[in-house]
Amino acid sequence: MLTSQPTRLTPDNITTAAKIVTQLLNSTPTEEVAVAAVATVSQLLSANIPDVGTVSSSATNSLTSELASFSLQHKEGESLLVQPNLVVQSVGGLGASRGVEFLAQTGLSDQFVADRIHLNTSTSQLSNDNTSALSVQILIQLHPGASRAGESVGFVLYQNDLLFQSVKFKAPLGTTRRVISASLTNGGRLGLVELRFRPTNATGAVLHDFACVFWDYAVSDWSTAGCRKNGSSNTSLGCVCDHTTNFAVLMSFRNNYAYTEALNWISILGCSLSVAGASVTIIFQILTRRSRKANVTLLLVSICFSLLVFYLLFLLGINNHPPNSPPGAKEANVALPSDEHEERDSGVCTAVAALLHYFLLATFAWNTLYATQIFLLVLRPLAQNDRPFTIAALVAGWGFPAAVVAVTLGATYTPQHPLNYRQEEFCWLAALDKEKRLDLRKPMLWGFLLPVALMLLYNCVIYVYFTVETCRTNPTLRSTRINSPVKKVLSSLSLSVVLGLSWVLGYLLLIDTASSNNVVGIIFCVLTTTQGLQIFFLFTARTSAFKKKLSELLQLIPVPEIALHHRKFVLWKGSRDKTSESYTTMSTSQF
Repeated sequence: MLTSQPTRLTPDNITTAAKIVTQLLNSTPTEEVAVAAVATVSQLLSANIPDVGTVSSSATNSLTSELASFSLQHKEGESLLVQPNLVVQSVGGLGASRGVEFLAQTGLSDQFVADRIHLNTSTSQLSNDNTSALSVQILIQLHPGASRAGESVGFVLYQNDLLFQSVKFKAPLGTTRRVISASLTNGGRLGLVELRFRPTNATGAVLHDFACVFWDYAVSDWSTAGCRKNGSSNTSLGCVCDHTTNFAVLMSFRNNYAYTEALNWISILGCSLSVAGASVTIIFQILTRRSRKANVTLLLVSICFSLLVFYLLFLLGINNHPPNSPPGAKEANVALPSDEHEERDSGVCTAVAALLHYFLLATFAWNTLYATQIFLLVLRPLAQNDRPFTIAALVAGWGFPAAVVAVTLGATYTPQHPLNYRQEEFCWLAALDKEKRLDLRKPMLWGFLLPVALMLLYNCVIYVYFTVETCRTNPTLRSTRINSPVKKVLSSLSLSVVLGLSWVLGYLLLIDTASSNNVVGIIFCVLTTTQGLQIFFLFTARTSAFKKKLSELLQLIPVPEIALHHRKFVLWKGSRDKTSESYTTMSTSQF
């Protein structure tokens, strides 16, 4: 009665109840008391305790050991006690049996029911019937020809491993393991013990590996000594051991990533065009640097260089390829440290993620410095000394992103747990928890979104200030130069592009993740992947210097004379008489 509400049980309650049940089972109980004791243990297995490690291991070890002894008390015939979370099966008087098989099948629920428990007292191998409904299957092989007088076999099947709390094996995914105890009376000559377990499932994960283990009372933990793997499939995991005790399989899972391509055609096309646009802009700005202030050239070249490297890394390295060891059972029977497998980092994907992190932050840092330069130019248009700003810009533009990346890596990354820093599917910052929700502890928030949000907010303020100052007319000043509304719009548009204001849309997408498939998501993808191309058109292709340079380059390109002589251009020199010599024909190359 005291354990009938398992959700209210505390570790002390479980420890006390385990001691009492152990005493009851040790006192040769009546059938009524035995049923009550087994029912009590079944209720204990339903307890929901966050830190089960506080339960006394000596009390649980004594209880499971006494249950194994209790399962051997029937010297003749069969005895079966079934509770929702615990099954005790005894069989005695084996005669000339070569082996005893115990089988538990799954039902509509996880609870055990008597009609799903089967016993075969005369078999030498595991049966293959109804393997699709298999939960746990065990076969104790007995040496042929040995005397079976007074010999008995007992089985105890636990719904979970609450009474077997391991120190070495952790379960961050919250998985549990069914435990099967097999016992043979003293003097019984044991052959081998064969087992099959149905693989359990973990949400959003696939089986990576498993280990065949038994509970070693000497160390109060799982051990692989004397056990080996015996094949595996989608419906069963096989083990073979050379002794009897409490058996289980420890399973490790890895996230079931689809490893889909991150780059759709919009991203590929946009990034490729931006690579070309940023490259041309860098070359042009360097060649024509004498025609403008040094700071303007430094800022724009730095922005384009950061974007160029970021786009190249994104195109070539954003996709993380699946690890060399695919999910599935390995041959070696090695004890597992956790039910969550995390591939040890090879370094390549993490390096790409760190470089992407750095150069994208550098892009926003130089955007912010460009905004600061615009503000200073509007505020003090006649200022001449640019050297202090240049030095400060170099330190801030390249140093601030390096500091953020260094702190982020140092706080989150270890070779054993690389996914604390980056994602598994893509070489980019980790952002989501196991339920695919934004995790405040992941570096995506405080290592990228927060600093970028502050820089974007600053850029927006400067943009509004610049737009107001550009559109405002001072009545006290007169000028013969008139700026058309189109030119003012182009100036504001150019500044919004170079300040990266299109990234504001990304924060709108964070509010509603479903909107990544709608128009806003598409616009965000187009604007951000083509930022390098936009800078090229607005800051390079529109300038008269670029048009002049392009014209000079075209004149240097040799055109094959023979290939163009079939086209003639007629220049009229004054006479309308087609037969007049005033007409002069020229080949295309001459024209």
